Amino acid sequence: MKFIQNCNRFIGETDSKQVITAWLEAAIVKHLSRKFSHDNRSILTWEELSNTNQYVRKYREIDGLFSSPEGLIYVEVKASLSKSTFKKGKTQINENLKLLATIDPNVKAILVMADCRCYDPTFGYAKDYIEEEKTSSELYKNIEGLKYPESFYGTSKWLWLLNEADVIELANIYGPPQEDQIQEY
Repeated sequence: MKFIQNCNRFIGETDSKQVITAWLEAAIVKHLSRKFSHDNRSILTWEELSNTNQYVRKYREIDGLFSSPEGLIYVEVKASLSKSTFKKGKTQINENLKLLATIDPNVKAILVMADCRCYDPTFGYAKDYIEEEKTSSELYKNIEGLKYPESFYGTSKWLWLLNEADVIELANIYGPPQEDQIQEY
């Protein structure tokens, strides 16, 4: 399906943000796989009733899906701490969590936001805004650093903030970003 969608797409040089984002997604999946069982499925598929009363198959890619004793854990990874990335990530979490809750009502969602300016200074940074939004809304519980939370009870949405030191630590553990880590589907 991805091949068909991309067959007429311009293929140019990859930019550093793509490389860094792909690396971060892979590093987070490896990191979480140390504690939780990784589910390799990365495409959500469902059918919706269209305006013409026909069912239309829809697809959406997800960054990570894991099994835990408390239920499924869905992970969305962002390599920027910008306002727009935060808003987009929250929207993705809400939409995908609603879909995944039909499979497992105990599903938890983690929005991972990392400060990757150490690899590309053009990544956005609005940590104060994110902290303010997080404080004003009790929907997200916070995870900071590379340690796993003891339990995911209490809420279905988590915000995992990684600072530059955490990103560098991930690179020390799993290797730095490299262009060949971008996956073509």
